[in-house]
Amino acid sequence: MISFILPVYNEEESLPELYSRITEVMAEVDREYEILFINDGSTDCSPDVINGFRDNDPKVKVINLRKNFGKSSALQVGFENAKGEIIFTLDSDLQDDPAEIPNFLKEIEAGNDLVTGWKVNRKDPKEKTIPSKVFNYFVSKMSGLKLNDYNCGFKCYTRQLTRELHLYGELHRFVPFLAHKKGFKVKEIPVLHHERKYGSSKFGFERYARGFFDLLTVVFLTNYLHRPMHLFGWAGSAFFFSGLAIFSYLFFGRWIFGESIGTSPLFTISIFLTGIGTQIYIAGLVAELIVHNKERRDINSYSIRDDNP
Repeated sequence: MISFILPVYNEEESLPELYSRITEVMAEVDREYEILFINDGSTDCSPDVINGFRDNDPKVKVINLRKNFGKSSALQVGFENAKGEIIFTLDSDLQDDPAEIPNFLKEIEAGNDLVTGWKVNRKDPKEKTIPSKVFNYFVSKMSGLKLNDYNCGFKCYTRQLTRELHLYGELHRFVPFLAHKKGFKVKEIPVLHHERKYGSSKFGFERYARGFFDLLTVVFLTNYLHRPMHLFGWAGSAFFFSGLAIFSYLFFGRWIFGESIGTSPLFTISIFLTGIGTQIYIAGLVAELIVHNKERRDINSYSIRDDNP
């Protein structure tokens, strides 16, 4: 079975066309499927529209969130309730084209675990495309996985991958990053992108600030979650040995140049730096103890293939 997860937030005008185009494409694909509309606290008539789909089509399911929790939460709810072995996510604003569905399926059937779209000819204003290019550049550098478009919501996943994801905040932007770090095969394909026909974008400039903080979170989770001392150790060493170097200069300078250690402002700086370094070391050790004793079994640093003998 194929599952479609469609987060919905005030998209009443685009939903009928989106639903119609998905059903038309799936009639040609001739595969069993379901469509999950995740109502993320819509305040317009979107709930009435998707409830109408559900009442007339047994393939449609509706999940209503109590308020607007954000795209990551909506996707996570969809992953937890989808029944398909292949799962699609796409936005509800009609900028993603369902005609691309067969191309995604072809790449999944070729052995990829995640197929993500690349909006080659993106139909968005420059105030969205330019920051997005900067974002893609930095994420590619920090993840080791070069993609042209981390932000594309049109993706196709295997069931095993979605079972190992836990999305919150703005982490939906980093799904390829998270998948790559766990050893899943990620493939990017060019997709059609359309101008928004109805309504307006629900994302403001503040999402870039949130995205930066979540990037730091992802780097920590993928690289240091199970070995936090490797992060705290480097930071602590930088402070501690800087302070030690200054103190050594003052100590030996006393004998060489006859200067007094106590009257030099560098003495205070050296004590401050070594103190900060020591505190960071201690924080790292405490983090190691927490990880060692209370590590959640459902957040592993490894991934096991389903096809292992």
